[in-house]
Amino acid sequence: MHDFNPIFNALVQEGFHQLPDAAPGTAKPYDFKITPYSLNTSLSFKFENLNHFVAFLKRSENITDEEIVVLQNSFVDLGIDPNDFFYVNFFERGKEAEM
Repeated sequence: MHDFNPIFNALVQEGFHQLPDAAPGTAKPYDFKITPYSLNTSLSFKFENLNHFVAFLKRSENITDEEIVVLQNSFVDLGIDPNDFFYVNFFERGKEAEM
């Protein structure tokens, strides 16, 4: 089993997740950008392959089979081998231009 706690902790610290009972609806919406390199931010994380990232997504949110197919197709568009490592750089939704 993968230990995703460092990623979850970093997202919580940045205000992207919260305990639903404590403050429902107060989390900032996040998005992510997949790159073959790190953007050297505190929210840039290396994943070993696409299956590793899908496992993370399944633990952090509901992801459908259709969304997984879209994600797989995105790797082709990005020229990234889904069986090789890559980085996922999280950021606040709406701040894509800053990436």
